[in-house]
Amino acid sequence: MKPLNISITVLLAFVLFPSWPLCLAQEDESLVLTFKKHKGPVYAIAISPDGKTIASSGEDLVIHLWDKNSGEIISTLEGYRQAVKYLTFSRDGRYLLGAGGPEIRIWNLTDGTWKIYKKHVTHVYNLDFNQDATQFLSTSLKNSFYLWDREEGKVIHTFEAHSKTALAAAFSPDNRWIASGSLDQTVIIWDAERHTPVHTMSAHGGNIFSLDFSPDSKLLASCSMDENIKTWDVDSGRIHKLFTGHNYAVVSVRFSPDARYLISASYDGTAKLWEVATGQCIYTFIAHEDALYAADFLPDGSGIVTCSNDGTVMIYEMSARFIAEYYYYDEMEKEMSASGLFEPRRKGESREAYHDRLEEAESFRQGLFLKYHRKHLRDIEQ
Repeated sequence: MKPLNISITVLLAFVLFPSWPLCLAQEDESLVLTFKKHKGPVYAIAISPDGKTIASSGEDLVIHLWDKNSGEIISTLEGYRQAVKYLTFSRDGRYLLGAGGPEIRIWNLTDGTWKIYKKHVTHVYNLDFNQDATQFLSTSLKNSFYLWDREEGKVIHTFEAHSKTALAAAFSPDNRWIASGSLDQTVIIWDAERHTPVHTMSAHGGNIFSLDFSPDSKLLASCSMDENIKTWDVDSGRIHKLFTGHNYAVVSVRFSPDARYLISASYDGTAKLWEVATGQCIYTFIAHEDALYAADFLPDGSGIVTCSNDGTVMIYEMSARFIAEYYYYDEMEKEMSASGLFEPRRKGESREAYHDRLEEAESFRQGLFLKYHRKHLRDIEQ
């Protein structure tokens, strides 16, 4: 038996305190911070390479840079005339690339200056720096997309192969490849140096919204209006895995830093955590109250960040609980029952003794999470 997004802690709460309202089942113990400083939907997030700062933007035309741990705003970047719908940091954290409407800006975060890049005539949808931030990609509602020289502020190549709007584009971490995805339902992998197509994959049954290469550049993830996520072998252009489970368009997908997991964001109001090796959805985040626009991992893999139409950004802990409860729920339940630590307050048991036992129970539970998480990692590596 596998749980339905309800942690063992919450289940125990109903055993120990049955008068608690049912709505608590919607809470997520892995949620550590909710950022509520935007006025309206939050469309984009970016995480600094050191993991200390979150950038977020939305309908209110501003970019907030804020502390990941406290949620306190560090600075606010202004000047856009339209909603800022995409953000990304350079790998060294020096630059922040953002777009509002057809206007692209790069902010130099070391001196506070910024530069505007103009070429697009329609809304800019997607942006990505290359490894050293000397170049970047931009897509819009056109069939073609651009490669820019950051320093000169000029388009140095226009990629033209898709027959319909190309919304998604990404550099591989090793700078060998560029990937693009389109309303024509194809994904194209390009040689980044020669600017020539290498593989064209009939990828999805709808518009392709997001692409991401694995850290080793060997896999490419794509997601689509067709509610599905796929991973592709970059060298061969063949499908690697299909991930199904969302109930509406999937608009964002990202690899974890160790490439073991994917996180996806969907208009169905959820973010899902997927195991790359098995294709299984091991956890669904349901704390947002409206459609999600983006999700990503913290650079050290310790957490997940999401943003939503509900006007919030949420940070979750990346917990061993996700794997342990998904694969070993029954085994954990038996061990917890046998321990005797999780029983209701016993007759004659003092409040202090009961409190001490609950603390011991929580420590025991956390130990089970780590035990079964390690077991799973050993099993899939054999």
